[in-house]
Amino acid sequence: MNFNLIALLSLIRPINSFMIGLAVVVGIAIGSPDMLFSRLTIYGFITGFSISSYSMIINDIYDIEIDKINQPERPLAKQIISINSALLLSLILLLIGLTSSLIISYDNLIITAIFSVLSWFYNIWGKKQGIIGNSIVASSMSIPFIFGGVITGNISLLVWSISLIAFLSGMGREIIKTIADIEGDKIKGIKSVSIKFGSRNAMLIACGFILISIIISFIPIYLNLIQIYYIPLLIMTDLILLYSIFIISKNYSKSESLKVKKLILYAMLFGLITFLANSMIVW
Repeated sequence: MNFNLIALLSLIRPINSFMIGLAVVVGIAIGSPDMLFSRLTIYGFITGFSISSYSMIINDIYDIEIDKINQPERPLAKQIISINSALLLSLILLLIGLTSSLIISYDNLIITAIFSVLSWFYNIWGKKQGIIGNSIVASSMSIPFIFGGVITGNISLLVWSISLIAFLSGMGREIIKTIADIEGDKIKGIKSVSIKFGSRNAMLIACGFILISIIISFIPIYLNLIQIYYIPLLIMTDLILLYSIFIISKNYSKSESLKVKKLILYAMLFGLITFLANSMIVW
């Protein structure tokens, strides 16, 4: 195996995968704060992190030719890591994720198996179908909260709200990403929102999804599902998302789209930390 630790870490996109694992922890913390420091939380995080990492690698394997144009610095596109090595690592991560979910429960195993298969389905078919592919990716961002709720046996209204917020903001982020990927996507015949409707319309659609996610974020506040101490943090997350809308609406070039994509990711991370902190303190 061509072993390059930095390249391997890049391959699994550690920040993204960490956030998926953390989303599971948030779902657990909301459903049952007493379970937060249990072994099930550890297995939940491992499942989320492993399956996300596996999915990231599978995506890179299928996207080698596209990445040579859109993201030539990626390890596989740059040939720092061989396809066989990447495939082996993805299978190891898949096995870890399935095993850890089985230890939790059969229900969690079923959810994990479905989204593991969905990752392949996305790369084989979904990615070329424009907004359908975007919704598959967005759903993978929202399901970890429900996954965590299933672990506790309590999928509360707050969990559903956060899951919806994650889906909507994820849709916005994925559509913005298509603006940056137009050149490579055209070569592979991908019918992305940007290719089908143009970059400007893609920007407007993406901003619409993000704006709705911001509106939905006020549901937990209105229903007193979030403690007053953490409302400023939640509003700060919304302000970051609003700033993202402002930036991309002024300039929806490839370079700005990539910047906004990262900014939305950081806003999601900030939101995760906010909801986790809110759930760790017993009312």
